[in-house]
Amino acid sequence: MNRRQLLFVVLLNSLVSLVIAIVVVWVAEIRRPDLEELAVRYTPPPVVMIATSTAETVPLQPEVQQTPLPAENPAPTPTPQPQTGEPEIYVVQPGDSLFGIALRYNVTVQQLMDANNLTNPDFLFSGQRLEIPVAGTVPNSANAASTSPTPSSGLTMRVAQPGNLSDEHVLIVNESNSAVNLQGWTLGKVNGPVYALSDLPLFPGGSVRIHTESGQDDSLNLYWSLSNPVWESGAVARLFNQDGREVVSYTVP
Repeated sequence: MNRRQLLFVVLLNSLVSLVIAIVVVWVAEIRRPDLEELAVRYTPPPVVMIATSTAETVPLQPEVQQTPLPAENPAPTPTPQPQTGEPEIYVVQPGDSLFGIALRYNVTVQQLMDANNLTNPDFLFSGQRLEIPVAGTVPNSANAASTSPTPSSGLTMRVAQPGNLSDEHVLIVNESNSAVNLQGWTLGKVNGPVYALSDLPLFPGGSVRIHTESGQDDSLNLYWSLSNPVWESGAVARLFNQDGREVVSYTVP
């Protein structure tokens, strides 16, 4: 093949490639949709907001008063009555403890023992008649101090986030200059549940939180594992030592 034939072949191939490119571009232009057509095709129809009366579409629901379920197999216990100056007699029921009775009447275990000449706070029997000291009237929340520790304890206590199960807790702080071991101590609510503390040293400046909800105990947080909040405004929290003596009390504001 001479140079003339070679040049002809090259020109022919170039021409064919150019024609193919032009055809491809032309076909692509033909098949490409028009932007205005696309806008018309995919523009959603306008939403028309129609104002309607709320009273016609959403009927008001009557407020349902939730009645708490009674506890299973409740022990028949008399309801504390206001003191009128005369000692009240309480008949011990099955399952009662001296500490629980003291909490119910807002007195200390020692006051109950002194009033009834008891020597062992753990010895009670069903049907036993206990004299409730006159001092066992429930204090007025307006007169109760938020934190009123005994002079020798150096402990303070307060309730945080009452009524909120996930955040509700009791904070106990040791503001004394010596360590205190809370083993055998009890935290209780007047006319409410009681929490028993285990071996827990509380060093000067240290604190512990007793949460109402469930959780994993550690050196700074203890969990009561209750399903409902314990504290509300006016509730009285009382901390007793291992001898049944009240160490500090707190009235929820």
